[in-house]
Amino acid sequence: MELYEAIDNRRTVRDFEDKIIDMNIIKRILSAGLKAPTNDHLRSWEFVIVNDKKERSRVLNLEDMTNP
Repeated sequence: MELYEAIDNRRTVRDFEDKIIDMNIIKRILSAGLKAPTNDHLRSWEFVIVNDKKERSRVLNLEDMTNP
């Protein structure tokens, strides 16, 4: 896919399927994201991959407590 075609066809997705994504695909997406520009080249990225539903819910609740 050409760059401008990808930009023209981009869309926001808010409804997701309940299926596990292959870890190689996740790593490829994160690798692409790491190449995105950042302010002053800080690149202070942190990623957490959580596949377990109960653990994901627990992590989301922790995030809510840090942003009152």
